Amino acid sequence: MTTDSNVLDCVVIGGGPAGLTAALYLARYRRSVRVFDAGKSRALMIPVARNIPGFPAGISGSSWVSNLREQAAQFGVRPQIATVKGVMRCPNGFSIEYSSHGEREKDSVVVVAKRVLIACGVRDSLPEVANAAELIRAGVLRLCPICDGYETDGKRIGILGPARCALSHALFMRAFTRTVSVLAKDLDALSEAEVRVARSNAISFVRVASATLSCSGDNEVTVSDVAGTVQTFDSVYAVMGCSPSTGALHGLDIATDDDGMIVTDKHQRTGVEHIYAAGDVVNTLNQISVASGEGAIAATAIHRSLDHNPR
Repeated sequence: MTTDSNVLDCVVIGGGPAGLTAALYLARYRRSVRVFDAGKSRALMIPVARNIPGFPAGISGSSWVSNLREQAAQFGVRPQIATVKGVMRCPNGFSIEYSSHGEREKDSVVVVAKRVLIACGVRDSLPEVANAAELIRAGVLRLCPICDGYETDGKRIGILGPARCALSHALFMRAFTRTVSVLAKDLDALSEAEVRVARSNAISFVRVASATLSCSGDNEVTVSDVAGTVQTFDSVYAVMGCSPSTGALHGLDIATDDDGMIVTDKHQRTGVEHIYAAGDVVNTLNQISVASGEGAIAATAIHRSLDHNPR
């Protein structure tokens, strides 16, 4: 293990919308900043988003991230593809141990920073299908009805997950399409009142034995119910939960909510002094525009918390 002797103003863990926006702002505040990006941002899987302000024709998540990377590079920010293995307090702030992708385990490096921004996002639980990421990019398997529900008008939509969660999302989707089905193993968990609400909104139920699905050549999703009958949908939304990517933060006693997401104040400060969090790892609305905004808020708070840096 080697140690970089330079003390940075801030290390940003995560190279998605929140992390890149924060790094852009910090660089423009003339702060020294380094971004560690594991290369797994959820934004990279978005085939096209039409609700990001300023892109009337829509834009893919990967293109949006690429644009922001190019913009940040103009101010000296070039994310390092690496995995952060641990964050610990030290006399000058925090020591961050990381290893660059492709290097051996023993080739880890430690950098020291006065502030840390956690923007490492979350990982979605996905159905048991080998090419889930490709199906998401093709728009057949979907994750966010807020992002793309508008585009489902007239389409057959399945909502796959625990019954109550799936029903909640199905009711939300009725604002966009008339053909919505709940795909769940535990339909018995629904109360009579919930079933009546579903029926009154023309939501059907499909009892599935497992969370498996397959895609046909017509870009349709097929799901088999417990009786072996094949159901066909234009898209299936997976609402199977997600988990924050905070494994490297064990021992810092950062407060989380019941879902495991990091709790922050309005300045994106966590309960641990000088550690901030932004983006999907914080339990707010999981949207690119929100994550970007939180990154800007965090960067500004970090800048103001550091010693003044006059020219």
